[in-house]
Amino acid sequence: MNPNDAFYDLPEDDEPITVRSMRFGRARILVADDDAAMRTVVADTLETDGYRVRVASSGRAFLDAIVSIDGGQHAMDGVDLVLLDNRMPGMTGLEALRRLRQNERNTPAILMTAYPAPQVEAEATTLGATVLSKPFTRSDLSRLVVEKLVGRASAPW
Repeated sequence: MNPNDAFYDLPEDDEPITVRSMRFGRARILVADDDAAMRTVVADTLETDGYRVRVASSGRAFLDAIVSIDGGQHAMDGVDLVLLDNRMPGMTGLEALRRLRQNERNTPAILMTAYPAPQVEAEATTLGATVLSKPFTRSDLSRLVVEKLVGRASAPW
């Protein structure tokens, strides 16, 4: 697929597996953001950290990607973490996350937003997501991703 499609896999590279990726078994991360530049920065940061990344350009494309991954239509076997922008046309990140939770998916989540508000943070927390306010640094992103993955590794499920 090409970058103009609703969702697509980033190309596999021949980069060596990093210590971080070995620790988390090449964790699989799905990123949803309607801003192509932000999607690229987030995906590049995560791939540099050694994770397998898939991207979606909308809330609807995010849900379609989850379905296609679950159905085995793509090489990515499951998703270990999701990152969603909150303000996307058609369906917000919170709405997409709400639908994910309605399907009994407890995938760790990070909600990215340039417009943090108490009600957004409260609902994100209720849905089990951590809010990451934009703008953020690559190191802020990397640190939060590790925290969420470590939390998943220590979770009883």
